[in-house]
Amino acid sequence: MTRHRPIWRQRLSLVLAYQSPVLSAMGIAMLLPLLLAFWDNGGRPPPSEFKGFLIPALIALLSGQAIRITRSSPVTLRQSEALLVTTAVWLTTGVLGAIPFIIILDAPAINAILESVSGFTTAGTTMLTGLDSLPRSILLWRSITQWLGGLGILLIILLVSQSQGSKALSLLNAEGVKVSSGRLSLNFRHAAIRFSIIYIALTLGQIVLTMVFGMSLFDAVSHAMTTISTGGFSPHDESIAFYRNHSQQYPHFIAIEIVIILFMLAGGINFYILHRLSRRQISALWDGLEMRLLWTVVGGSTLIVTMITWLAFRGSLGDWVLHSLFEVVSLVSTTGYETMATGSFPRVAKELFLLLMIIGGCAGSTAGGIKLIRVGLLGKFLTRDIRKLRLPPHAVQVPTINGRAIADDAFRQATFVLLLWLAYIAIGGLIVSLQAPDISIAEAYSTVFSAIGVFGPSFVSVDRVIALPDLSKGIFIVGMLAGRLEILPLLVFFNPAAWRR
Repeated sequence: MTRHRPIWRQRLSLVLAYQSPVLSAMGIAMLLPLLLAFWDNGGRPPPSEFKGFLIPALIALLSGQAIRITRSSPVTLRQSEALLVTTAVWLTTGVLGAIPFIIILDAPAINAILESVSGFTTAGTTMLTGLDSLPRSILLWRSITQWLGGLGILLIILLVSQSQGSKALSLLNAEGVKVSSGRLSLNFRHAAIRFSIIYIALTLGQIVLTMVFGMSLFDAVSHAMTTISTGGFSPHDESIAFYRNHSQQYPHFIAIEIVIILFMLAGGINFYILHRLSRRQISALWDGLEMRLLWTVVGGSTLIVTMITWLAFRGSLGDWVLHSLFEVVSLVSTTGYETMATGSFPRVAKELFLLLMIIGGCAGSTAGGIKLIRVGLLGKFLTRDIRKLRLPPHAVQVPTINGRAIADDAFRQATFVLLLWLAYIAIGGLIVSLQAPDISIAEAYSTVFSAIGVFGPSFVSVDRVIALPDLSKGIFIVGMLAGRLEILPLLVFFNPAAWRR
């Protein structure tokens, strides 16, 4: 008589099977900063850098191969299994990616894991200071985590929208992208190649343009990887303000800022739209609700922030337009770059920034937030309910987006996600505030806003964030994972019943 394994063991085996390609990719990626360490040190890297990348690279490669040989991934996945697999992938990369920070920088484990999770989720919150004096290998690794995280997000989104009723659809739903802004008329393999080409082309394009305007090759590569992924890690403590603050060395700093604004927007736009633009369909920039919302939010917010800051600080109106546009685009795309500290803007502007952190960018992009399309969807249903108050009882009002009717389920899903976000913000903000009475309530809540919005910078300086208790840092880690996975997969992963049924 055949004896079946317990369901939890079957689920665990399944989750491990899907880690194989992820571990292999991680192992190969870790060899790149190791090569840079050899280059920077004339072929004799410091022992910490050598071990810091070689040890986790070997762990990842050997583990990935061992899993591939002993376990095969199934053809189909149930929804709960997809949620478990998706969450496990992000947890694996977060923990493994922390090892170089622990070995090379002697960072506390919680700080290293936060830095790594922040990278792979493209959140951008950092536990490191003195970036300008750190080894270039570790700075490159930070950028690689965000570039890989951004590409992984896109491929999972693509899987969700391209397949129906398969493991791909399950993984797609697990990412939480419930409303798309269009689809490619290609199979997954061809579409994945197209998306990857666009992603790589944008990365290379920014590298070339920023080098033309004076960036070094290393800075250009580092910033390109963390811009298109909307991650925001910079090799400089001053972020993009570094070039403005060193204007004698970088006289074209304004051009550098404008280039980065354009590529942050590209990262925050649905990649289906970028695919259409690559086919010279320029109307893609405005013919959908989400794109119209994007331009309205960016334009309106920039105007408001410009006038508020100019009236508060005076000075050059042109400079404030550029500062405000940069900050707004950085917030909407959830990149997190700064040309001036987010917390240094006037109070009303900072309140608007908190709202932008939550809204985020477009569905089908590397940006975080609840997504503009969900805001539009909620607005459609709210408008419908208001209209119903003045219409006959039996009148039928069906809300539409881009000419297509919206199902009530889509509204319930969007509301559910929003409520979960608000619950995390309320509880997380309260805990951080109680843990750190030396920071204001607004500052405490801004840290959890930036975590779940996968934005990064908050109204609290990096030094003060590093000094926060470990429990607060744990809340940030959960928030960044929740913001990237949209909470539900995390709830399923840590629910014992999901492993037993």
